[in-house]
Amino acid sequence: MDKKMAKIFETKRLILRHWESVDVEQLFEICGDADVMAYVGDGKPFENMERTEKFLDWVQEYQKENGFCRWAVIEKANGEIIGSCGFARLENGEIDLGYLFAKEVWGRGFATEAAQACLKYGFENLKFAKIIAMVDIEHIPSQKVLEKIGFIKQRIEKTETGDDFIYEIENQDFIDL
Repeated sequence: MDKKMAKIFETKRLILRHWESVDVEQLFEICGDADVMAYVGDGKPFENMERTEKFLDWVQEYQKENGFCRWAVIEKANGEIIGSCGFARLENGEIDLGYLFAKEVWGRGFATEAAQACLKYGFENLKFAKIIAMVDIEHIPSQKVLEKIGFIKQRIEKTETGDDFIYEIENQDFIDL
């Protein structure tokens, strides 16, 4: 797939686009890091390329079926994949914003920039009325990102991997920073 055709949107420093099969090595490098994956899914890093390929297959199919997914995040300055950000529909029908970024780019504001842009896209283009985000109660940096972009902490929910804060933002509460 042509990379220009795969672009969803861009920000000042980032491009968010569809995942492609050729992204498997870069994704494995990011998701193979235990620190990156500590608060994602089962909390375990991807142990092999097969798991990474399965994720790519899933996300590509999910995009086709739903018109959204957790997209690849590319740093414009160097063209490298630095993470993932986007949406998934939970079993209860709620739309969940999720993101993860390579450790070497932590602290540079990319999560905030990508998540803010995803909210705007979700409300304006996908017409979501409300978006939630689930974050481990111990993952303070991610909580700060969500609060910075307007999410409000609503409750604690027990999950298979521990307790998560559930944050929410409604379309009418969205402020484009």
